Parts: sequence; structure tokens; C-alpha cells
Amino acid sequence: MKRCLRWGASLAVLLLVAYGAAFAVLGRPLAADHYHVVEGDTLALTRAHCRLSRIGLRCPAQPLRLYGVDAFESNQTCRDAEGKVWPCGPVATARLAELVNTTDFSCHVDPEFVDRHSREFSFCSANGRDVGALLVSEGLAFAYGRGAQYLPLEAAAKAAMRGAWAGDFVRPQYFRQGAN
Repeated sequence: MKRCLRWGASLAVLLLVAYGAAFAVLGRPLAADHYHVVEGDTLALTRAHCRLSRIGLRCPAQPLRLYGVDAFESNQTCRDAEGKVWPCGPVATARLAELVNTTDFSCHVDPEFVDRHSREFSFCSANGRDVGALLVSEGLAFAYGRGAQYLPLEAAAKAAMRGAWAGDFVRPQYFRQGAN
């Protein structure tokens, strides 16, 4: 009987050590939902709570795409009014990252609409403002697909020569197809 108790206690200690080691390697589950910017119109959402987080594993990232918006690709460049090249893709990505890092950033995911890259479309807001609308009005993204609500903002950005509209560029959809 004593031998069984010692063996059981040893097993319990071993399990605690193994759990502690796994916890140290895998890290704590995130306490809150976390958004990571991939490109100017693409995010990855890691949920704070999923079934895996209950056993100390990280939740898988869920790819999201801003609904109705097409931003410059991360490696895309544009030209300003004087013909000087500027990194419009990295600028769009950095601007989205800036918006994501506000205290009041959130996305509402529409699981019924998924693009060909398995990204779920989402409407995101930062400080109560539509993120897609901000990017389009700043000339860092374009109305795209079903994003007709952004067409007036795109026209206003073009008229005011904001962002890429101040010079020359290739629309992201054509850049992805190989246009320079």
C-alpha cells in the first residue's frame, strides 16, 4: 500500500513538472484577442480563448481581410509627383498597424464571406472609425469588390491628391498580376 502511495505521489510530481515544462515552452495563452497585421488590408486574429487555450496551447491565427478594400501589396512602390519612388505598400501596412494598435480597435467578422485565400472578410474600427474608410480616404487603399460604399471616399482622395493619388501607381489588383 505504501509503495502504491509513493508511486502515485511520484507520478503526480512528474505530471506537474511535465505540465510546467510544456507551459514554459508554449507560453501562456493570450489574455485578450490579438490582431497581427500581415499587409495593408490583411490581418491575423488570434483569439484569447479557444479549446486549445484550456490546455495551455496557443489558439491558431484566423486570417482576416478588410471588407471592400484593396491596399497596396507589402512590396509595392509608387511614385510621387516628382517621380521619386516611395514604399506605398509598406506605408499602407504601417498605417494599418498604427490603427490596430489603438486602444479601441476591433473587427466584426463575417464568416459567410471568405476569399480564395481562406481569409474571412471583416469590418474593423479604430476609435469608432471605419478602418477601411480611413485607408481609402488617405489614398493608401482602394474600393474593391463589393466595397461600393468606399467609392465616394476614393474619389475625394483622388481629387485632394492624398497618398498615392499625388503621383503614379499601379492598382494592387494589377500589381499582383505582374504589372509594374
